[in-house]
Amino acid sequence: MILGLTKKIHQEKGVIIIIASLTLTLLLILSSYFLSFVVAESKISNSQVVATQAYYLAEAGVHEAIWKLKNDPDWQNGFQDSPDCHDWSADFSRNDILIPNSSYQVQIQNSSCARGQIISLAKINLADGRIVQRELRVKVFKSIGSLTKNSAVLSGGTSENINVNFSDIDVYDGNFSCNNNLTTLLSIINIHDNPLTTDILEGKVLVANNIQSIISSIGGTGVCSKNICSGDCSEGCPPSDLADMPSIDFDSASPGSYYNKAQSFEDNNQCSVLCNGVQCDNNCIFTKSEFEDLLWQIGQGGTLILNNGITYVTGPIDLKGERKIVVNGILVADGTINIGEKNCWTRQGDKDCGYNQITVNDPGENEPSGILSKSKINFGSYSGYQDINIDGLVYSCDEMKLVSIPHIFEITGGLLARKISFTSVWATINIYLDNTIIAEGVWGGAEPPSGTELPYSPIITIEHWEEAY
Repeated sequence: MILGLTKKIHQEKGVIIIIASLTLTLLLILSSYFLSFVVAESKISNSQVVATQAYYLAEAGVHEAIWKLKNDPDWQNGFQDSPDCHDWSADFSRNDILIPNSSYQVQIQNSSCARGQIISLAKINLADGRIVQRELRVKVFKSIGSLTKNSAVLSGGTSENINVNFSDIDVYDGNFSCNNNLTTLLSIINIHDNPLTTDILEGKVLVANNIQSIISSIGGTGVCSKNICSGDCSEGCPPSDLADMPSIDFDSASPGSYYNKAQSFEDNNQCSVLCNGVQCDNNCIFTKSEFEDLLWQIGQGGTLILNNGITYVTGPIDLKGERKIVVNGILVADGTINIGEKNCWTRQGDKDCGYNQITVNDPGENEPSGILSKSKINFGSYSGYQDINIDGLVYSCDEMKLVSIPHIFEITGGLLARKISFTSVWATINIYLDNTIIAEGVWGGAEPPSGTELPYSPIITIEHWEEAY
């Protein structure tokens, strides 16, 4: 019995030893796993720290490049002003900045003037010989500032005036600027924010000399002249730096002049004129008599549609006798443009009478739109049998008159002339500032003439930010 008991105890001891060995083995395995897990987590954590450091190092390179674009004269000139700014490039590098054993290399390459891509590559050298790197690609640009200093209405002559009689003028998002005297009689001029846009522009009435207001209301964020100074007049009273009227190349020998661009369209069969919906001509350039023939051809109540991009008339234009012109682009004339100055038109023994209409449509991005004259532009009392809508620049090298407008007159773009007169007999005149439309109208497209000094915005805008590994 004692022998059996001793044998049983030895057996139980063997089981305990086996269980203990298995337990110790399991604990060793678990300890090894947890140890390797902790080591791996530590490595991952360290890698994340170093990777984050490399990212911020690359970001520091981007910010230094943007600082140089704002403050370094060589970079500023190369980026936006030099003759080769359309494909300008530059680079620099820094070593052991911020973090030991680190560096970043930065390059900028322009795709056009004042528009380029910054590439910043950051590296950190580790003790084990490995290299951690991050790369950032950032597209940046400077917007073109306003050619009219945010003026939606501008009389550019230094000795000319704006006269407003019996009129209700609403300007949205822009200034109402006059380089001489402003006279108002029984009129309202109000400057508003455009509820359809996020633009926040100045919205002031700026007059270089005096304002004579007779039973009128003039409102804006500031009304600033020699004799009236109210609201925000940070430019001074009178304003010290009013915009000059930008010049337009009508017909010089340059390929960029409006005449030569119209000729190029014509040579490349890009002109189409419709008379009452049917193509009736394939020219972009017309003499006075040729354009008059087209207007007579459409007949009383007819519509002439100009799908030319640029239509150039080497003389005056007189829209009368109940006709309508639709301009899908820009209409340019060497002489005076009269819209509804006369009611009737007598020709070849026939007489047509009635109201006339002009509509201007913007053909799209980078294309000019509007009505331009080397002489005068007159909108008369027979200039609309319905609301007049012009999406474009209305520009006169001489005087512009809007007289007895019978319906709402609306311009999206800008109204620029040497001298301006409004007499709308209380029909509303709405003018919405669009600096892009003004620039395209002045330049004849998206690109300025060669050698033009551009009013770039001082702000560097980031268009796209992308990280690469």
